[in-house]
Amino acid sequence: MEIAFLDDEAAIDRSYALMARLRPRLSRGDYLAAVSRLMAAHGYRLVGLHDDGLRALAGIRIGEWLHTGRYLEVEDLVTAETDRSRGYGRALLGWIAGYARQQDCRQLRLVSGVQRVDAHRFYQREGMAWEAKYFSMDLA
Repeated sequence: MEIAFLDDEAAIDRSYALMARLRPRLSRGDYLAAVSRLMAAHGYRLVGLHDDGLRALAGIRIGEWLHTGRYLEVEDLVTAETDRSRGYGRALLGWIAGYARQQDCRQLRLVSGVQRVDAHRFYQREGMAWEAKYFSMDLA
């Protein structure tokens, strides 16, 4: 098992099939363009867990808020349905937490859709607390 950043275009392209399970509305072209923009503008990075293929994938970025200070946000986290309950998500989230500590982050944050009840149970098992409600408004 190896966990590493996906920094080159070919690796990011290969990650599309797994990310599409979480973000099915994105075409391959839209995905590649969005990742490129997010990397350039916001420091977004993809990190993947490989075990005879890409098994889990996360999109992360570091930010700072007045009330928490420096934090690492997991914006996208996906494990293929057939690879769940094999420890891949736990290993990837643990690696991300370690990376956040190395980057002097005070908090690890993650936003998850309200419909993802199984994912919420996983996050709570991994020590994450539900501390806020996140509101949104469609503008287009």
